[in-house]
Amino acid sequence: MWTTSGTFMLIFLAALQNVPVALDEASLLDGASRRQRLRYVTLPMIRPTMFLVLTLGLIGTWQVFDQIYVMSQGDPAKTTLTPAFLSYRTAFRDFDYGSGAAISFVLFLIIIVLTLLQRRLLRERDPAAGRRARRRPHSPGRF
Repeated sequence: MWTTSGTFMLIFLAALQNVPVALDEASLLDGASRRQRLRYVTLPMIRPTMFLVLTLGLIGTWQVFDQIYVMSQGDPAKTTLTPAFLSYRTAFRDFDYGSGAAISFVLFLIIIVLTLLQRRLLRERDPAAGRRARRRPHSPGRF
């Protein structure tokens, strides 16, 4: 976490500097509180950046290898064993290359599924699209 937190802070800082000041001022003139400005103005404007940072963080946490390899080798009692290190250990220490490749592939699938889930949770919701979907389609013979 500490190795990437500075990078993520720089990415968020760039996103915050990209939020138009006019939007913040307009919401202030409309009487929005700080919490409302954060929720309804700032966070929607930096949503793509949040998706990027969360996705990179997710991938980074599931693929931690170098720190585990250097510091603990998965010990004590396999408490620091990550899927990436388990794949390495299975393939190159136990010489079970098929199982090591399978672990890597399952790790890949887990990362893809979690990324798609994050994308679905952080997508922009269009309230007008929901209203259109609930309306009945009109039949061609009626006016």
